[in-house]
Amino acid sequence: MKPSVRRNIAIFKAMNAFMFFWPLSAVAIIYFESITGSWATAALIFSLSNITQAAFAIPAGIISDVWSRKKVVLTANTFKIMTGLTFSFAGYIENATLLFIGAVLWGINTSLNQSTEEAFIHETMADLKKKNKYDIVYSSIKIWRYVGSTVSTLTAAAVIYFWSLNTLAWISVIPGVFQFAVSCFLVEPKSYRPRKNASLGHFMAAVGNFMKNRRARKIALAGTMDTSWGETQYRLNSVYYALFVPLWAVDFIVFIARAFAGISFYIAIHLRKIGLFQMALVSNLWKFIMVGLGLLLNNIASPFIMAASSLGTGPQTSAVSALMQKEFSDSERAAMRAVVNMFGSLMLATSFWIFGLVADLYSAHIALLGLLAYKGLITVYYWRLMRSYK
Repeated sequence: MKPSVRRNIAIFKAMNAFMFFWPLSAVAIIYFESITGSWATAALIFSLSNITQAAFAIPAGIISDVWSRKKVVLTANTFKIMTGLTFSFAGYIENATLLFIGAVLWGINTSLNQSTEEAFIHETMADLKKKNKYDIVYSSIKIWRYVGSTVSTLTAAAVIYFWSLNTLAWISVIPGVFQFAVSCFLVEPKSYRPRKNASLGHFMAAVGNFMKNRRARKIALAGTMDTSWGETQYRLNSVYYALFVPLWAVDFIVFIARAFAGISFYIAIHLRKIGLFQMALVSNLWKFIMVGLGLLLNNIASPFIMAASSLGTGPQTSAVSALMQKEFSDSERAAMRAVVNMFGSLMLATSFWIFGLVADLYSAHIALLGLLAYKGLITVYYWRLMRSYK
């Protein structure tokens, strides 16, 4: 008897838990700075990862549509293990060049995962004849991302307190091994129809369909802007928190933020009743208010107030993913997502570099204030989208 595609949901939950059980994550920029000696250079490592992600986004999407969803996920997880090992050796021999090599491997891993995961989940729901519940299942899967990341922050706090950042880097390799092992049990959905060949035509068709769809372009722009803000904010938050608390306690604050983020995906399941655009708008407004309040106070309470902004993560992420999947064609689902990922990665690389440079020249507080203004623009844009498609 062939294994049921139904188990994919449970496997993706486990994969997301291991994917984000990366103890080094919250203090990665501090780890990179300890090796490079510069916040701007440390931020450049994230930028290089995202530039690589952009460069590989299209090939990754095409490969996923042609080769195999499962094989692409396995390949991505192999690159994740290689990334962890490279970052660990960089700290062990204090070699910044290895950090940049690791950034390239990281970018390839992310591009393969991003181009495939949502398509894999959507096709699994199609097999189960529950496509209309995609956003609910998506939210339930992403909850486990924050379960993993929440546990990882407690692990990181303990390791930093008793040992060192270098030890933490080595321990952070282990979750990637478990993620690879779990992904071996995925089942290829029957609704997945691989294209016969990979070609420039496949890519051009995906781009053409995307460019013709004005609604898809607007939703994609909103999503990529928000992702560039969120990822940059997340990395710089650690630098800002370290101004008020010891390094090991930074992970404790991130633990609180991730716990809130996990809860937020439960909130998303119920909040969907107000509408997807409304979910995205409310989430962005909440984040803007909480981050702004924390930065305005600029004292020991700030990190804890800013951590509460994570309650907006689930509704925003789920809403944008569901809105985008509705606009993608079945035959080019991964490739169209890859087009969006490519532009998003370039935007994120630019954001990392600009705000990392501001933190280097002035302070993390000034950089975060600049990001807050950027978040204000994103919130206004979501409001205009909601009005346009009401």
